[in-house]
Amino acid sequence: MKESLSKDVLFDFFDGRTTSIQRKLVEDWLADPQNEELYHQYLDEWESRHPQFSPQIENALSDYIALMNDEDTGKEIPLSQTEVKRSGIWKTPWLYGVAAACLLMVVSFVFRNELMYRSLESENGRISEYKLSDGTNVVLNANSVLRVPRLGFGSGNREVMLDGEAEFKVVHTESDSRFIVKMNKNYLIEVLGTEFVAFSRERGTKVFLTKGKVKLSLPKGKQLYMKPGNLFSTEKDGKFTLTSSSTPGRFVAWKQDMFYFDNTLLSEAVEQLNDRFKVDVRILDPVLGKRRIGGVYKAKQADDLLAILSELLHLEVVKHNEFIELRPSVTNPNHE
Repeated sequence: MKESLSKDVLFDFFDGRTTSIQRKLVEDWLADPQNEELYHQYLDEWESRHPQFSPQIENALSDYIALMNDEDTGKEIPLSQTEVKRSGIWKTPWLYGVAAACLLMVVSFVFRNELMYRSLESENGRISEYKLSDGTNVVLNANSVLRVPRLGFGSGNREVMLDGEAEFKVVHTESDSRFIVKMNKNYLIEVLGTEFVAFSRERGTKVFLTKGKVKLSLPKGKQLYMKPGNLFSTEKDGKFTLTSSSTPGRFVAWKQDMFYFDNTLLSEAVEQLNDRFKVDVRILDPVLGKRRIGGVYKAKQADDLLAILSELLHLEVVKHNEFIELRPSVTNPNHE
């Protein structure tokens, strides 16, 4: 067991106020599993004194850089601030200190987040399977990341963060602790023990429930309850639908390197291709993107599916320097 660390040092660490030497001591101390119980005890105590928030780190950092560069951030500024800024606000030394302190707070938050969580990843074009500390089984689709607490879940809620696509088989605990999956744009999945598939990428969010019950927390405080067979999906504009599907196999076809298309738009098929193989395939012809395709196809690499699409829909695959283009074949007799 590592030498005991004082509560004050850990609280400073949670506050993001530790020195580089102190952070190294905390990191070494956290590496010992025997310190897990004490760590969670101190963390619970600290969190009870400091209600948490979810800072928009990327936005804050970009706004800070823009302000330092005297750029227009597009945000409304009170007249009094505008007048001071024009007269040379950044010539005042204390403002540099305030800006530096804000930047340090953001960096400290990111550092603490990285230290407290570890990333489970799947490689390009491949799936990966993991068993979490509570016994929950997770299968990650290609180019997906699941962030889990570095020291396990402790006695509270079991919280993870998903960027990509995964199948979860969540075990029920004796203490009825909730399993929570945090996704993009403030979507949350909350369960006790169940099986579901979750998709969380920039272009949208999807949840398909196989067994059990799921509570979804949506932006603006909305909540939604799902039953087995329900499919929840959103678009980029935030609109969502809740439907039932009679073909659950299509949501886990990727586990067998398969693509399942059911009257699917070609543009959607290309997005799935880009997600799984991290390529940049584009359809520049909007009419072509609205064509549809059906069937189940095996593809272990991007070229496999491109060849299938090319043959079925009479397409040309044109490889540019920065992207791959799909266009109608000039030899296609149906092409006008």
